[in-house]
Amino acid sequence: MALDKKVKKRKLKLLPFLVLAAIISYFYIGIFQFSRWLNFSDVHSSLSILDYLLWFFITFYLSLTIHELGHFFSFVFQKVKLRALYITIFVFHKTIKGWRFAIKPKLIVLLGGLVVPDFGDVKNDEEYKKVVNKFSKALIAAPIVTISFLVITIIAFILSMFLIPNTTWIGISYLIMLFAIPINLLFIYSFTLSNPMFYGDFVAYKKIKTDAIFALSMIIQYSIFTLTDSEESDHYLWEKSKNILRDIQITSSQFHTMILLNYIDGVIRREESFDHEIDIKINRIPIRRYLNNEQGLNLVYDIVCYHYFNGNVDRAYKLYDDIQKLVSDKLDEKMLSYYKNKYMHILNIEYQDQFLSNKDNYYIGNNWIFDILVDPYEMLKAHHEILPFKEYSTPVQIEEIEVLNEEEQKSDSN
Repeated sequence: MALDKKVKKRKLKLLPFLVLAAIISYFYIGIFQFSRWLNFSDVHSSLSILDYLLWFFITFYLSLTIHELGHFFSFVFQKVKLRALYITIFVFHKTIKGWRFAIKPKLIVLLGGLVVPDFGDVKNDEEYKKVVNKFSKALIAAPIVTISFLVITIIAFILSMFLIPNTTWIGISYLIMLFAIPINLLFIYSFTLSNPMFYGDFVAYKKIKTDAIFALSMIIQYSIFTLTDSEESDHYLWEKSKNILRDIQITSSQFHTMILLNYIDGVIRREESFDHEIDIKINRIPIRRYLNNEQGLNLVYDIVCYHYFNGNVDRAYKLYDDIQKLVSDKLDEKMLSYYKNKYMHILNIEYQDQFLSNKDNYYIGNNWIFDILVDPYEMLKAHHEILPFKEYSTPVQIEEIEVLNEEEQKSDSN
């Protein structure tokens, strides 16, 4: 019975797509019939493959821009400040001096867009709830805009066939609709997808409203882009992280990792209060699970610093050695070298001033995407500060050694 229900649910989920596909198929057949009737086929026959590619890119950028503007203006209408609007390689970003425009060809790898909000200070539960609510509305606004744009595009073409006698205009509106349908359907499908590195808008909207851990990790992540630093806001988000960590069983998920990193950073670098319950959980973390990805490796090294900072030097150094033995050799070599030398320096094992003075040795990962908003090298450099020195010594039982020496001397004399 349970299996039948699951199958029925999957069929119901597919039903809208099947209906839409049938409508589109019927519509496309009708379009070609209308094209003969309206005699605008001459417009298309005069177009080359390059012309079609050009109209494809025009429609793609139009669809993408409209989608991202859905996020953008949702934040604007909710009076949330903004830091940047990414449309593939084109970036509009805000600095202290105002808005600027830049073209960054490397961003073509995104194959999409991004809106970066500036939530400002979040100092209490009331402000936090408002921020989460505004974030959720902005997440769902863009899909609604995309679906509306697709419907309007189709309706506009139908109306143009009957109301506008201009054959050229009908041909252009048809080209836009021709590409808008598959492009926007692909967008809509992507809203339902998710993986450890990507969450579609529909998935993210649902999680931010129902999953407190996901919501907090998102707010922490975006807090680095604010133009106004606030110790009160940092402390509140740290307290929020602490309370959640006390209530959950810590796993290796990226959201647990994000929150734990925020907690440890507060203890080590902002001298926040030490929590014994969380300390017990940190001591029980199986580090092997974290040593096969960048975020996990970063966390384990921060746990090493956490032990050292709290005076557990022997445990810290042993964990540092374990990392070198157990870390996955499939990870980026530059990252492994940077982390190894960086934490060797921070932990007073061996000073690496020369290595860390060369920015070419830094590993910034995907943070280059946001280098127009924050300098990733300066962010990393701020975490190169050596931790306060902790004495590392092993107690020696001198009395027992002296007794043994006396017994050895006696036996030698005999």
